[in-house]
Amino acid sequence: KQWYQRRVAITAGSYGFVGLLGAAVCSVGVALNDGQISADELELAHGHMHWEHKEWNKSYDHKALRRGFQVYKEVCQACHSMQYFYWRMHIDVTHTKEEVKEMAAEYMYPDVDDEGNAIERQGDIQDFMPAPYDNEIKARLANNGAHPPDLTLINVAREGNEDYLFSLLTGYEDVPPGQAEPAEGQAYNPYFHGYYIGMAQQLYNESVDYEDGTIPYQSQIAKDIIQYLAWTAHPWMDEMSMYGMKAVASAAALVIISYIAMRTRRNGIRSRQIHFTVPGHDKSITKNGVVNNFTKYKEVDDSIAKMKR
Repeated sequence: KQWYQRRVAITAGSYGFVGLLGAAVCSVGVALNDGQISADELELAHGHMHWEHKEWNKSYDHKALRRGFQVYKEVCQACHSMQYFYWRMHIDVTHTKEEVKEMAAEYMYPDVDDEGNAIERQGDIQDFMPAPYDNEIKARLANNGAHPPDLTLINVAREGNEDYLFSLLTGYEDVPPGQAEPAEGQAYNPYFHGYYIGMAQQLYNESVDYEDGTIPYQSQIAKDIIQYLAWTAHPWMDEMSMYGMKAVASAAALVIISYIAMRTRRNGIRSRQIHFTVPGHDKSITKNGVVNNFTKYKEVDDSIAKMKR
């Protein structure tokens, strides 16, 4: 018994020591972290905007998509690629087939001839959109070590989607007092993770001359390019919405038809009575129409008749 009590005391003392050690470590961690800022906090929360194309019964604004392509071609294409998107995807969405062919033919693509020799040919609508740099090394050398991301899926690759991109493109500010100056080739943007982004402000008022005469405010330019990037990430969203509405309408019609059929057909079947009679015992059915329990024997019929008297 004394040995058992001694062992319990030692075990309790060990757990007490571990608890004190854990509390001390936590206290030191809190003291060291006091006054420090986590890297996750170095980013201003983006606002929320109403994007009409995200409603279930709406589609992309094709005029805005055409303007967005113009913004990409005149502003973004110098640094950012769209190499996972085909030229042919623009046909009957932003441009006609002839316009897309003409734009694709402005670029040269590497290819091989019939003898296997490397050649360059004019672009075709079946080609991917061209990249501004041959490889990542050249892209970094031209942008102070920063690698401009591909924009094909940028809208779904960033948390916040359209809202984040709009805040990023329109959120450039001067460096606030007390903040470190950005390095060469960087700019201050509170919506970017870490505040310092390797891309200078690109969108200004009237930085693009729209073909359709739309006033090119900075917010309008940002809205158009973001809608275009949303479309490149989900080019079949309009078709999916259309199929979804057709499916819902078909399901609703089937539900209505099923309900009508149940009320007019099935209820009649469920409420009908089936009378079973044996030849020679037709009178076994009572006057009120209620069927006797499958009258089969004369003795049963007679007993029932006597009971009724």
